[in-house]
Amino acid sequence: MKQNVHGDENGMCVLDETLPCTNCGECDLCDLDPTKICDNCGKCLDQYNTDEKGYVKIPIDKIDLTGAEVSLEDFYKSMGLDDDDNDFGE
Repeated sequence: MKQNVHGDENGMCVLDETLPCTNCGECDLCDLDPTKICDNCGKCLDQYNTDEKGYVKIPIDKIDLTGAEVSLEDFYKSMGLDDDDNDFGE
């Protein structure tokens, strides 16, 4: 069975970077239902205000592609973020 690894690359807590990670698992819990492990359902995103196009801006700290067989460019394309069809008038 795969063991979940918590904390950042320096062994610090991702919720409070001043504390060492104790592998408590709190970072895996759902923001809306703390008795549930997050399953990436996205319901928590409904809490945020959207812009005029209906998009939510959320900060992304890091994309870890270590060991992945996909390049960052391929990842962007799979997420629809490639530059081929931007709507910035360029």
